[in-house]
Amino acid sequence: MHQAAGNHARAVALLEQAIGLAPRQLPSLHAAAMSLSALGEHGRTLEMLKRAAAFSPGSWESHYNMGRALGLLDQYDAEMAAYRRAIELKPDCADAYTNLGVALGESHRFDEALRMFKKAIQIAPNNPGARANRAGTNMLLGEFAHGWREYECRWHIGTQRPHGLGDNLWLGEPPLAGKTLLLHCEQDFGDTLQFVRYIPLLADTGARIVLRVQEPLRALLTDFPGVSAVIGQSEAVPAFDYHCPLLSLPYALWNVSTAIPAATPYLHADAERRARWAAWLGEDARRPRVGMVWSGSPTHRNDRKRSIPLRDLAPLFEADATFVSLQKDVRASDLDLVICVDTAVAHLAGALGKPVWILVPFPPDWRWQLARTDSPWYPTARLFRQPARDDWRTAIMAVSMALQDFTGSVPRAGNNG
Repeated sequence: MHQAAGNHARAVALLEQAIGLAPRQLPSLHAAAMSLSALGEHGRTLEMLKRAAAFSPGSWESHYNMGRALGLLDQYDAEMAAYRRAIELKPDCADAYTNLGVALGESHRFDEALRMFKKAIQIAPNNPGARANRAGTNMLLGEFAHGWREYECRWHIGTQRPHGLGDNLWLGEPPLAGKTLLLHCEQDFGDTLQFVRYIPLLADTGARIVLRVQEPLRALLTDFPGVSAVIGQSEAVPAFDYHCPLLSLPYALWNVSTAIPAATPYLHADAERRARWAAWLGEDARRPRVGMVWSGSPTHRNDRKRSIPLRDLAPLFEADATFVSLQKDVRASDLDLVICVDTAVAHLAGALGKPVWILVPFPPDWRWQLARTDSPWYPTARLFRQPARDDWRTAIMAVSMALQDFTGSVPRAGNNG
């Protein structure tokens, strides 16, 4: 009862009492492990599951859940071994194949990862994790034709919140001349900022475009080219003929252009706000101004891997520059350079055409692809990658060296937005 209600601390206390009375009860051990996991106590979760596996070595559930706990404890080889053992015990466990594929991908073993996703889909064709991760892996590898097509599975198999806008989804057909097309955000701020770039490709369709975005982005996007109206998510949706999620536009427009529209800037800061921030920040002709973002939303599914403790960035502050924190209440301020982790600020800076250096984790999000130090999405971006899992130090030292060169070549903060 307490576990179902989300009161996991109370559930653990009661379950541990039950385990004390009957130590070999697998249901109690598993239930306690699940509540401990929900509390973020992954070490205790693993110990509980090891006890369960010792009492019942043939329990595939124990090994599967041990894999999840081991991954959260950064014990990656043991994580993969646990999933493989779960598969040995239950060869038709699609989720074990999927999680093993994710772990392999995060170790840059992409061919093996794709084979695991394929096997999971053979077992369960609508497995949401397998389909979504195969799409993401293909896009990470630059296989966009396959990736965008399969990414549409997110609406059919529950990997994305239902949009509630009906079945009249536009994915390139029918013709839009004289019709109203509602484009709508579906994920995070960064995704919206990244994918509005596709809207100008709709210019020749003859459609009236209504853009629905997150409330904090409405002012920034109000005058976006080709859009007749911009509304916030809390506003009533006007009448429309068809709708399209923003992240479906690359697939819908594939026959129009297979290239990523990379011309920047395609966003512009409001002149009045820019002037207000410039006055507040002041001028310093001696130093370039560098905006800094070292962590994203703590609720982001990948935050543990993408965010960096501020103390780890200490080497950067030796450069002769004025550093500005862009961590909260971000505005498009007047900066020479933005240094940030993979969060919405990276997309905002890139879309504004600002130089932006992005610290990318070893298992990168698909949009940053592999190995390259530039980005097809933002010509002004430079990518600094972890050379190995959890190795931020090497990446930060590379940024520090580049920043020393940068601050020696930039005379002062710019004045364009």
